[in-house]
Amino acid sequence: MDTNRLTNAEPDVGTLIKGAFQDVERLATQHIQLFKKEITSDMTKAGEGFFALIVGLNVLFIGGVLLAFALAHGLTAATQMPLWASYLIVGLLVCVGGGVSLYLALNRFKAATPIAEKSLEELEEDAKWLKNPK
Repeated sequence: MDTNRLTNAEPDVGTLIKGAFQDVERLATQHIQLFKKEITSDMTKAGEGFFALIVGLNVLFIGGVLLAFALAHGLTAATQMPLWASYLIVGLLVCVGGGVSLYLALNRFKAATPIAEKSLEELEEDAKWLKNPK
């Protein structure tokens, strides 16, 4: 039991230092727990997104292949050009579309921030406060 509360005496330096260390420890523990929760949440969302991406890409790939065959044969029927020329034109169009899509995807990956920003900001603020507690 804390005798300082009963006697209304001023706490000694040791008690103050001990209390300060306990506060810092509690604060660090809370920030670590927040960081863990943010990382867990981000990983769960990323896993769900990855699964949906894989399924969607497989379906899109099958549809794209069928569409490319249909376009090549349709182009040959409409223009009477050789089938190989139709496949070449459709293949080039597919490559251009894939290149644009890849470029956009890479830009989005570069913009993503894998670090939990809120936790990092809080830790930086705590570090500044600990260096200069004024």
